[in-house]
Amino acid sequence: MVKYIKHVKVYSFAELSEDAKEEAKRWYMNDETRSEDLTSDFESDIDCIFPNSDLNVQWSLNSCQGDGVNIYGSLNLEDILTLPGSGRALEFDWSQGYLSEKEILTMRFYMSAYRDSVDIPINRRYTYCMADSLDLSEDFRYELENMEFRNIKIDVLEKVEKLVKQIFHQLCMQFEKAGYTYLYEISDEEMEECCSANEYYFYEDGSWFHDTGMEADNTEKPEELKEYWDNDGCLYRNLDRDCSCDSFEEEIEGPVGRYEVIFDYMENRYYCFIDAVSLEAAMFTFFKYHPHITYDMIVDHMEI
Repeated sequence: MVKYIKHVKVYSFAELSEDAKEEAKRWYMNDETRSEDLTSDFESDIDCIFPNSDLNVQWSLNSCQGDGVNIYGSLNLEDILTLPGSGRALEFDWSQGYLSEKEILTMRFYMSAYRDSVDIPINRRYTYCMADSLDLSEDFRYELENMEFRNIKIDVLEKVEKLVKQIFHQLCMQFEKAGYTYLYEISDEEMEECCSANEYYFYEDGSWFHDTGMEADNTEKPEELKEYWDNDGCLYRNLDRDCSCDSFEEEIEGPVGRYEVIFDYMENRYYCFIDAVSLEAAMFTFFKYHPHITYDMIVDHMEI
């Protein structure tokens, strides 16, 4: 079996050039799973704000006509009546006091007689908010009259309807704004934090390094390679003769010659020049002073 080892040079996000960082950001924000994550975030917020309702979300954020966010499904009106000051969504605390205690009791009475929920329709053509299509006041009035209720408080029904529409419009707008930011904007700090957490690495041009079974070498450069000096892009080192690497016969008789060992480590090529009495002694010397270099890294070795 022949085993090949491929070394590639990859970079953390912080190490990239400015142009490469922009390329890395484009790759990250084009990830389809981000859309799934955004939907999941929306649904989590909806479940928190409306715990007794059965609501879903649809959205499209491509800056096209009809794009937006729509929350649809069955809304339990008790979630609206208890929302102000509940801590479930501080951004809606403005509605605290909008309905008086008497109006809330009246609405709960009507809910107990007819129904405690209303349906927000799905948008079957686009994805903008459909809360305006809600006709809560007229629906409750019609049904309560059929049940022979007298002196129905239409103003209370209209106030509840207006409150539902305002809350849903505000939430859909918040989601839309947050969605555009999430999908199309990311700071260097956020990107660096994300890449660090997920161990993302990139090529020099900012394209993603896809680990297809290769193990990252996170170790520092071996100590012996720090002894090499850079001569116009070539890495050199000289090793004097080490008699402990000679055989007995060589130690007595052999003249000292000059040998060269060429090897690759990561993406760099190294040239080691060794004084020794033979090629065998030179290789013994080389490996003695290069404990982290293996034979399959050697490109060539010769007497010069």
